[in-house]
Amino acid sequence: MIGMFDVSARPYVPKETLSFAVPMNKFRCMVDDMEQSFLITDSWAKVRKRI
Repeated sequence: MIGMFDVSARPYVPKETLSFAVPMNKFRCMVDDMEQSFLITDSWAKVRKRI
C-alpha cells in the first residue's frame, strides 16, 4: 500500500514523502529478491542518479 496521497495530509509531510506498507513476510521476500529485481537494471541506475 502506498500512501500519503490524501490532499488533507499533504501539508503535514515533506513534499517528496510517501508511505509504504506491506506485511512483514512479504517485505522479507521482497528483500530476498532484490538482487534479481529491476533494482539491478541499467534503467534503474539512471533513475537512482536522479534521486
